[in-house]
Amino acid sequence: MSLAKQMGLILRFIYGYLKGFIFISVIYITVGLTIIMVNPYEFSLVVIKYIRTPEYDNLYITYLGYLFMILWGFKEVANLKKENKRKRKKRRKKNE
Repeated sequence: MSLAKQMGLILRFIYGYLKGFIFISVIYITVGLTIIMVNPYEFSLVVIKYIRTPEYDNLYITYLGYLFMILWGFKEVANLKKENKRKRKKRRKKNE
């Protein structure tokens, strides 16, 4: 594969990862605002976990959250490959 195609795949993966990151960040901000307003006990969503101890409060993204972002990146790469196949088929039909 040429260098340009590899860079395209890598950039598309990063684009998908960032889309997943934005999705997780919206959830993170929403949960953070809820914690500020309600002051709940410890809880865990699938992608975000909140721990409360006497010394500190900790809100962080879990490993499943990071895995979700990575999978969203791979989904974007798969979408790119599908788009490329469709473009090739259209070119073949126009040439025939």
